[in-house]
Amino acid sequence: MKKQGLAMSAYISTIGSVATKTLGMISTVYISNRIGAEGVGLYQLAMTIYMMAYTIASAGMSTSVSKLVAEELGKGNSKGVKRIMKVFFLISIAASVTISGLVFINAPFIANHVIKDSRTILGLRILSLSVPFMTVSSCLKGYFYAVKKMIKPVSSDVFEQIVKVLMVIVFLQRWGNGSLAHACGAISLVMTLGEVFSFSYMVFLYTTDPDRRHNRGISTSRGIDIFIQIIKILLPITLTAYLSSIITLLQNVLIPLGFRKSGLTQMESMSMYGMIEGMVLPILFFPVALLTASSTVLTPEIARAKARNMSERIESLSGRTIHLIMVLAMIVVSVFGNFGEELGLLIYNNRQVGHLLQFFVFITPFMYIEIVIDGILKGLGEQNSCLIYRIIEAILSVVLIYYLLPIKGVIGFIGLNIGINILTATLKMRRLIKVTTIKINVSKWFFYPALAATAAGMTAKVIVIYLLPQHSSLLTQVTLGVAIALNIYYIALHLLENLTAQDLAGLDIRRKV
Repeated sequence: MKKQGLAMSAYISTIGSVATKTLGMISTVYISNRIGAEGVGLYQLAMTIYMMAYTIASAGMSTSVSKLVAEELGKGNSKGVKRIMKVFFLISIAASVTISGLVFINAPFIANHVIKDSRTILGLRILSLSVPFMTVSSCLKGYFYAVKKMIKPVSSDVFEQIVKVLMVIVFLQRWGNGSLAHACGAISLVMTLGEVFSFSYMVFLYTTDPDRRHNRGISTSRGIDIFIQIIKILLPITLTAYLSSIITLLQNVLIPLGFRKSGLTQMESMSMYGMIEGMVLPILFFPVALLTASSTVLTPEIARAKARNMSERIESLSGRTIHLIMVLAMIVVSVFGNFGEELGLLIYNNRQVGHLLQFFVFITPFMYIEIVIDGILKGLGEQNSCLIYRIIEAILSVVLIYYLLPIKGVIGFIGLNIGINILTATLKMRRLIKVTTIKINVSKWFFYPALAATAAGMTAKVIVIYLLPQHSSLLTQVTLGVAIALNIYYIALHLLENLTAQDLAGLDIRRKV
């Protein structure tokens, strides 16, 4: 299969990510309508343990594989790639099988003493079985990211989501009307079977990849030398991921507890937690599909540029990507801020979800830029800095949740999230400026997109309220409002000369490193 250039890789990754997020949203909406906010909250708690187990087993492997393989290919050494992949396979299998077994055996203890809800035992045991499949798949995806064959991991993600959507409908029709424990178990079985399918597909693609037969270059490194090299890169990423998982677990346990201390009942607390984690955030993260693709592609590209001392290439990629991400973030804030209530009613038939969405959306610019800069920094070998920033974020997050939620409740939770995201994005931006020659263009990257997005969103809202017939359906109002906002935004950016052909050609397929 022909390798894609950076622009084509980003395009394929973006299309696949949007498709995956769309299918995931369909699944999320169906699940929430079948089992309610409390059921979603219960399932999210089980997923927290599951993702922590997966992170412990596979933390940083995809990024590390991508970075190391890209560096070897940059040197024209395909033999070194084969050795790297063998070592990664051994590490991933050993780690994932161990972690999977520990979670399966200790599921009752975890459910009763950590999550404090025995209804998650069945779900935890079923989910634990998928950890080895996910871990090995992450290594394979990292390989394809590095060799610029994005279509392979992207197609795997899309097919996996299709399988999950179909199965979740069938399984919840069978077990969704019973206890929440059985419903949680049914969704967990869907997740596991989906990962098995994805793993099988990725193994087939890897074993049949024609580039694996190439033997260019000379690989003089022993297996133990490669292992040490991998550990040096993997360790800070792994520590960051471990810390992130532990903090996420603490947060997800403390959040419902904090809501209860603020005056909500146990059912209300779990429902509020379910609405935020299982309904609001999936909508908020939906546009992230457009930027996680860029971040995934950027890490190996930045690594290649660094290996060849191409500082101008690094600056160009970083600056253009940050600009385009902020263009996206500003219109997300405007659209969700103006039409959040309508979206909550349209998607979940829940006005409260819409109101929460309108508050949480102000996190997005800082959250989006943090994701992208994180990918750039890792490509530059700044894993240690990312670890330090994650430690700062983690400590602040847990402390504020513990002390602020019982006093301020949901408003306090929204405020602390905004504050923490601002701090982390600022720290990472400062680090990027220090290790590169990049210069911040405040007016182009931030001010003009914010101005255009604000005008577009407000104009669209006025048109929908005053010019659209009052008997128009909610779907018509939202669809027309978003379409008007996007068109006005696009026109305004061009009038302000903020989004030019040069900006859109920033990831030119013809410019390869």
